[in-house]
Amino acid sequence: MTQYDDRVQAHKEKTESEEWGKGMKYIHANGGVIETAFNNGDIRYETRVDGKYKTTWHREKIKSESLLQAWGRWLVDMEWKK
Repeated sequence: MTQYDDRVQAHKEKTESEEWGKGMKYIHANGGVIETAFNNGDIRYETRVDGKYKTTWHREKIKSESLLQAWGRWLVDMEWKK
């Protein structure tokens, strides 16, 4: 059963990087606009209009290979900070 170890590991890394991509990178508020950036490049803008929040998204079309590279760099950085 060790013949599929590399495929299983690759799928595990892809799944973990996609989950990491949904995490928040930063939140910034200025001039009534709340900007929330995510690790996968998506940005959510929230503004308050007439007492209600309006949400606008900027979706980044990032490829899974790029997301895997960004996740890998993040892992290395976290190990270095320990």
